[in-house]
Amino acid sequence: MAPSSKSEKDGSKQKSQRKHKDHVVKLLMRGKLSGQFSQRLFRKLPPRVCVPLKNIVSEEFLRAGHIFLGFTKCGRYVLSYTSDCGEDDDFSFYTYHLYWWEFNLHSRLKQVHHVRLFAGEEIYSDLYLTVCEWPNDHSKIVIFGFNTRSSNSVLMNLMMSDENNRDIYITIASMPPPKPCAQCCPVPSCLEHGYVLNSRYQVVYPFPTFQPAFQLKKDQVILLNTSYSLVACGISLCPESPEHRLPPSRPTPVPTPVPSSPSHSQAAMRAREFAADLFRRAQGGGKDGEGLRVEERRTNLLQPLTSASPTEPGYVNYSRLHYRLQQPGAAEQNFGHVQSIFVCLVDHEFLLFVLQSVCVEQLTLDFEYLINEVIRSDAAWATQFCSFSDYDVVILEVCPETNIVMINIGLLLLAFSNSDEEHCRPNTYHSNLQVSWDLNTGVCRTVGVGDLTEVKGQTSGTVWSSYRKSCVNTVMKWLVPESSSRYINRMTNEALHKGSSLQVLADSDRCTWIVL
Repeated sequence: MAPSSKSEKDGSKQKSQRKHKDHVVKLLMRGKLSGQFSQRLFRKLPPRVCVPLKNIVSEEFLRAGHIFLGFTKCGRYVLSYTSDCGEDDDFSFYTYHLYWWEFNLHSRLKQVHHVRLFAGEEIYSDLYLTVCEWPNDHSKIVIFGFNTRSSNSVLMNLMMSDENNRDIYITIASMPPPKPCAQCCPVPSCLEHGYVLNSRYQVVYPFPTFQPAFQLKKDQVILLNTSYSLVACGISLCPESPEHRLPPSRPTPVPTPVPSSPSHSQAAMRAREFAADLFRRAQGGGKDGEGLRVEERRTNLLQPLTSASPTEPGYVNYSRLHYRLQQPGAAEQNFGHVQSIFVCLVDHEFLLFVLQSVCVEQLTLDFEYLINEVIRSDAAWATQFCSFSDYDVVILEVCPETNIVMINIGLLLLAFSNSDEEHCRPNTYHSNLQVSWDLNTGVCRTVGVGDLTEVKGQTSGTVWSSYRKSCVNTVMKWLVPESSSRYINRMTNEALHKGSSLQVLADSDRCTWIVL
């Protein structure tokens, strides 16, 4: 029944407002407890914090094909990229550039930095791009590029002779200086603000999942699942001149129980020997590079100062490479593509442009060696096992405090039945292995081995789909929400590949929107 008096109407209005206020308070409290705020709180913002893109960027940039991706975590920059495939779409390679625009709510965007992505690579199709930032490392960003495999390009059809391979491109680029830098005027040209690393590798079916929430969970470190190995890579600045560098100090590793298996024992000892100081410089971030000066403002190819460790353990290997610019007056050398940190990957090269010196450290876990060791040592069905035909590795968790990585290895394998009947021929089974990998020591430990489940009438695609769903369920059970500040920021061009556009670029931390 409608209110019969003004006082009743006012009372009803106040009650409705109080109910809405209570609803907002509940959502805020829920976000405070979980570490994540509901997007429903920010579906509508006041006009004063909604800025039309066309009002803050010149139309010439929009005509040039700039695709805007979003805000960086600090809120200082908006990122955009361009892609160019030349005049002949059928026989031209794609080139990508990433741009930083300084954002101010009351002025136009100011372009302050740009880099070429995936330099030196022949990219023959339009890429899905994902730009990521570590939780608390604001000194650099990571850009992943993936083949879409949906192009009708003649060149792509010629290049893509094997549909079981997919290219993954990576660029790691330093951020522009947050404050004025004397060495970076007019463009970033010091070590801390002027390096770019590019890499490419191939993955094979069943194609590892892309997991930035885990791959970048530890600041300064990137985990790469290459189908054949898991690569933990740390990038840091050298604290001293490469020509007069002192031997690295090795902290004493925390004692860990040595596995009973002789091969495991030897591998563990050697892993501790060569990987005890893994990511030591990575922990220091960009501060190690403060005070370094550049003699020339030119970009050149780097040469390695040290090579990988001469001896390596069985299922892991460790390498540390230092790079510097060729000194003025030195004989010219053509290094081309410098074979660098992905030493375990055939024909996977790492091209590095910087203005002084950078340290790249890598710890690599070999999947096939590990699978055989775990089955031999810890599987109850080891005596039935013949061989495995395929596997799929999913990262379940990464603990940045302890440097422990938890992985799940799904297996398709051949094994004999354990029934009393005569063993005529092996059957196809599916199983999984849970393994923890310690980045401090390189040591792996078996957490669990699944039972054998016979595969009857299932395709490999069905098996892997079911396996990955089970991994998602496991991850969700373990999931602990991060704080509102410790998250991996992601920006993608997924909307473009779906034939649409983003509606807004949202900086939720500062309640600001750019309306596209």
